[in-house]
Amino acid sequence: MNALTRLALTALSLLLLVPATAQAQDGNVVSSDDILKQLDKKPEAEPSKSRSFRGVRITTSTDAKAQQAPQASQAAEPMREAAQAKPAEKPSVTVYLYFKSGSAELAGDFSKKQLAAVGKALNAPALAGAQFEIGGHTDSQGSDALNQALSEQRAAHIRDLLVGSYGVKADSVTAKGYGESQPVADNGTEAGRAKNRRVVIKRLD
Repeated sequence: MNALTRLALTALSLLLLVPATAQAQDGNVVSSDDILKQLDKKPEAEPSKSRSFRGVRITTSTDAKAQQAPQASQAAEPMREAAQAKPAEKPSVTVYLYFKSGSAELAGDFSKKQLAAVGKALNAPALAGAQFEIGGHTDSQGSDALNQALSEQRAAHIRDLLVGSYGVKADSVTAKGYGESQPVADNGTEAGRAKNRRVVIKRLD
């Protein structure tokens, strides 16, 4: 076996020794810039008063043809209402923080670094005066009541850490637990459950 082959096998063996959780964590890293970019999104422009809806042109003009056909205008009214744009969703960003089993205590340096990124972003001048919700989410393991209580405890703990350790203004952040009620992945697999155990920072203003 030549030196190059031995080097390749050594590198491969080291890669296989990396824990699966560490690899998963690497894929979930968000920087303070990422968080700031998501939370500093500006509201969408007000929708135009004239738009197409399923091939029908709906307009608020009062030209001669529209005045001559009031019945047609009235018939188009339900379509006009249906065509109204939905209110834009509040900016939010998902941060994966790992907790000790059944606890609100953070587990490992990865989660602490991610929390520090959140603290840095929420203190950015661009977000001065903004209001945020710290939303805690769990997987479906355990009872509904237990998961609801755990999500509330974790969200409150993250809020307390942001205020106490990272200088985020107390009146700018609230905490809310959602338990297992808003899954984003299949709770039937470990990979899915890992995605469901998350903290979502949502801008409220």
